[in-house]
Amino acid sequence: MKQLFYSVLMFAGVCSAMSSCSNGAYDANPAGAANTGVNPLNPLTSSQFTWVGSGSFSGDVNGVHFVADTSAWYLDSSGTNVFVGYSGSKGFIFYLNNVYSVNVYPMQYHIYNRQAAWTDSVGNVNDYYFSYLGNSGEVKVTENDSAYIKGQFYFQGVTANGRLVTVSNGTFNIAKPLVP
Repeated sequence: MKQLFYSVLMFAGVCSAMSSCSNGAYDANPAGAANTGVNPLNPLTSSQFTWVGSGSFSGDVNGVHFVADTSAWYLDSSGTNVFVGYSGSKGFIFYLNNVYSVNVYPMQYHIYNRQAAWTDSVGNVNDYYFSYLGNSGEVKVTENDSAYIKGQFYFQGVTANGRLVTVSNGTFNIAKPLVP
């Protein structure tokens, strides 16, 4: 839980610090990592989110399947859903404000109220790949009630120094803690 808390704080701090970056130019290199994802000019429709996942939080990161061992959710003071999923030092961090079930939301360049990140190394700011620096991404929220937040996602993540990661076939199914 301590790691979760520090990761969320790190994510929030890095998001604030990096909001002025503009490394989101479309990568036209056919062999580039950016091109294994969805074309940013032609995002998916709701019916195109056809994949299923495994575990509470999973996705394909540059073609390698990742499944979180641990996941957690909390609602911050602004009403934003913050949830994480980790396995070892790798994982996802999501920050979703104003999301309701059965809707598709953009998660891409310069969109800050709905964002995702992938990290290769928790705590190392150079290894956080942010959706708001990438060219494409969406999240489809299929359930968001008092018990669960569930959905599917994909995004291109970019580090502050321009490294790319493509996340595809992502799913989350995270139980919310019961409030007495």
